[in-house]
Amino acid sequence: MTKAAIELKDITKEFNGNQVLKGINGEIDEGQVLAIIGPSGSGKSTLLRAVNQLAAPSSGSVVFEGQDLTKAGKQSLNHLGEKIGMVFQSFNLFPNHTVLDNVTLGPRRVKKLSDEQANQEAMHYLKQVGMAEKANAYPDSLSGGQKQRVAIARALAMQPKVLFFDEPTSALDPENVGEVLKVIQQLASEKMTMVIVTHEMHFAKQVADKIWFMDDGQIVEENDAESLFSHPKEEKTKHFIEQVLMD
Repeated sequence: MTKAAIELKDITKEFNGNQVLKGINGEIDEGQVLAIIGPSGSGKSTLLRAVNQLAAPSSGSVVFEGQDLTKAGKQSLNHLGEKIGMVFQSFNLFPNHTVLDNVTLGPRRVKKLSDEQANQEAMHYLKQVGMAEKANAYPDSLSGGQKQRVAIARALAMQPKVLFFDEPTSALDPENVGEVLKVIQQLASEKMTMVIVTHEMHFAKQVADKIWFMDDGQIVEENDAESLFSHPKEEKTKHFIEQVLMD
């Protein structure tokens, strides 16, 4: 029986009286790749931020490792938060630090690893994403695709149980998209639990075990990738897929 890594129960989120998330329920299973698709403004990125408590939900529960993150104390939340990695669309690398320093910062400060151990582990993850030869480079000298691969290595260096990607390719030039998607695909083959907000429909169909189609702050349809793209049940889903695949 597959075990749920994260359970979402009636998640809502309001900003200035505007309800952005309207009662989200769902499970993300261990070893599963979930892709969240939908039009801009449908609440996809807000949902990611609500789940990992970057923008705590207005109501509802996020259960991770048997504990409700919305009710966890600061110390418990920090401990559990270390197990949920996040890769942002804008990389969020420190420009005044080398690639290696960017990757080792978290393990040294949070996990209290020695410099030697942190460097050793960082090089392992940089090699995994094809960026070991750039360890001593600074972010400004890298392409967008290279920066995002470093950001993935940085997230992996914390050894998370779940990895979130918020539009990981949206800030990239077309020629750099493939190299980042290849890394994510490799992680999927290794059964890394991942949640990916993406506009890359062909990629979502190829790599995801399950798809959530969101619109207007709700999950309109949930299914395996093949079924959702080939035989969408809801008119909103069908219309969205027809639109994006025509672009």
